Amino acid sequence: MESRRPGPRAGPGQACPGHYGRNPQHSVPGKWIRRLYQKTFYFHFLNVPRAFGRRNTFLCYQVEGSGSSSPDKGIFMKQMWPRTPEYHAEQSFLSWFENRLPLPAQRPCQVTWYLSWSPCSHCAELVAAFLDTHRNVNLTIYTARLYYHLHPEYRAGLCRLVSAGAQVEAMSFSEFEKCWEEFVYNEGNPFRPWRMLRRNYRVQVKNLQDILRGAMGLLEEETFCFQFNNQRRVPKPHRRRRPYLCYQLATPTGSPLHRGYLCNQSPCPLCARKLLDFAGSHCNLRLQIFTSRLYFHWLRNFQQGLYLLCKAHIPVTVMGLPEFRHCWKTFVDQAKPFPAWRKLPECSASIKERLARILKVWSLSDL
Repeated sequence: MESRRPGPRAGPGQACPGHYGRNPQHSVPGKWIRRLYQKTFYFHFLNVPRAFGRRNTFLCYQVEGSGSSSPDKGIFMKQMWPRTPEYHAEQSFLSWFENRLPLPAQRPCQVTWYLSWSPCSHCAELVAAFLDTHRNVNLTIYTARLYYHLHPEYRAGLCRLVSAGAQVEAMSFSEFEKCWEEFVYNEGNPFRPWRMLRRNYRVQVKNLQDILRGAMGLLEEETFCFQFNNQRRVPKPHRRRRPYLCYQLATPTGSPLHRGYLCNQSPCPLCARKLLDFAGSHCNLRLQIFTSRLYFHWLRNFQQGLYLLCKAHIPVTVMGLPEFRHCWKTFVDQAKPFPAWRKLPECSASIKERLARILKVWSLSDL
């Protein structure tokens, strides 16, 4: 169980002796540090909702997949010397990364940041532009606190980061502990969590979720329950149901890369052929389609499209209750459990049988 003994109450302190200065491997405009003093970490990474007197930002980074036998690690801080233009920690990292670690475009690279403050709007745009031009880089950002999270421009900056593929999360106890072990001159002492760390973490998570809803493109409850309804006829008022596609990208290990708008209806023949062409030109990508309904399933060309997808190892699966719940939890702006409609399992079983008959008939005709 997490100890409730608070960490030391002290000022910001300095960086560790002998490790304060520029990266010895490459000169960058910002300040590079190998490790932090304990009191520096406790002061600057305190995850209180309102943090006064913390004008600096510390960026602890870890780069995996750069070609070296062990991950590259270090810390950048904001430069605030008199008569010198202010240079943020994120800018320092980007300058160091692009000059010190030029990577081949085909080599995947995992970058993890532990930030005392989330990026400002300007740095968020710079990082997003960097990710747009470095598609092989996966960036995960853990932040202790959100910087001016009520201001529209800073909220938009975080949304821009997520839209560019970055994964932004609040630092939990496990991230603080890892940061303590990897980036703090701890002298063998264990991490001592401060009072209300878990409560403050929940506050940061809630604020971050409120900000990122727009970037994740979440559906409204009414829209999902109407558009993804698998009944033949939906309750009144009878409105036109339109196609929606929710997508989720993941690495081979299953860790998510990005998510956004499962299909509420199966692809038309034209889209099916485009998917086949796309899958043929991206052999390293595995596609899987979950659909709540079959689109014009009685027409031969629509049936043929479904068969060609399955024949090309692009499985088309009818959504059942587990898939609806997953879609609800992941893609809907909601705060309650999935409200399953009447006869959902029966409708799903009927559509599954219909799809199985279509695939069986076309497989026999293809012999």
